[in-house]
Amino acid sequence: MAEESAAPRFARGTPEIEPGKLPVPRWLWPAIAALGLLLLLQVVIGGRAALANDVATRPFVVAICKVFACNVPSWSEPAALQIVDHRIHAAPDHPGVLVVEASFRNDARWPQAWPLLQLTLSDINGVPIAQGKFAAAQYLAGAHAAEIGSGQTAAVQLNVTDPTQKAVSFDFALLPATGGVVAGTNTR
Repeated sequence: MAEESAAPRFARGTPEIEPGKLPVPRWLWPAIAALGLLLLLQVVIGGRAALANDVATRPFVVAICKVFACNVPSWSEPAALQIVDHRIHAAPDHPGVLVVEASFRNDARWPQAWPLLQLTLSDINGVPIAQGKFAAAQYLAGAHAAEIGSGQTAAVQLNVTDPTQKAVSFDFALLPATGGVVAGTNTR
């Protein structure tokens, strides 16, 4: 035995290894854990658009992006954009011009990007005679935030031309970035 311990390490006998069991270096498990965390981080940051649109994972994505300074896409919940009021009337001092007034509210738990507003004017037979889509810069007066806050209500006023002066009804829709539609129809 004394000879074996005096011999260099490479010349010493190796202990027998049980079949099916290999020795695991001490550094391997921490390395595997670190690589696993890096992979998880990459999945979260790379797939943050999809994860940020899930109620269960959004808070986690927001927290990760605060630490790593990445952008979290706006929440998108089209059904949470509720039209509160909408009306249309002729402009008293401008013939052929209609004044569209509306208000809508974001009932989502997080802020969302401002929707597109789509206005469709129809004749007495319900046939569309004009349609327009308006961005937030067109329907909001002055400077505004990039998103409508949770619980926030927005008032909208647009002046539009009635091309044939035969519009008797209108359809007012909110078109979120996801392509969903929240609509309200009325006649004047």
